[in-house]
Amino acid sequence: MSRPISLPDRLAPDLKILFVGINPGLRSASLGHHYAGHSNRFWKLLYEANLVPEPLTYREDGRLPDWGLGLTNLVSRPTAGMESLTPRDYATGRLALMEKIRQYRPRVIALLGMTLYPMLFPLEPRQPGRKPGLQQVTLYDSNIVLLPNPSGRNAAYPYHSMLAAFRTLVPWTIDVPE
Repeated sequence: MSRPISLPDRLAPDLKILFVGINPGLRSASLGHHYAGHSNRFWKLLYEANLVPEPLTYREDGRLPDWGLGLTNLVSRPTAGMESLTPRDYATGRLALMEKIRQYRPRVIALLGMTLYPMLFPLEPRQPGRKPGLQQVTLYDSNIVLLPNPSGRNAAYPYHSMLAAFRTLVPWTIDVPE
């Protein structure tokens, strides 16, 4: 039996922004890099939103902590789609994510996908039509920003709307004097 492929987190202490995906896709897991899908717009959005100073590809995901940005997923198990994930995957992933947030203390947690919010906050009342942007909750003093999923499969969000949502993160990238 083959060993499950895992995708390494890209984390560092005192992150400005921690990007949290639902779970790795099969291509990303097999290549060992986040957002490696052919149609994924994550890397283009990062640059065009002015969150990184130069264009990057998935092969350079390990550089993000240099700019105070981190990458992880709610569920570590790679799948072809989130339909394959179980309630147990989400429960286990939520506990692991909470520990990462507690340990790394990002200024803001950017949830990449509208469906992530109810998975992370299951006791919150459901709000149909939840909008991208800053949410009214925090985790370990980290702000929560909800973003559309940058996957090419997410045709519900036009690129310019995704870019506007990603640009809301810029204030958290500015260094705060101590």
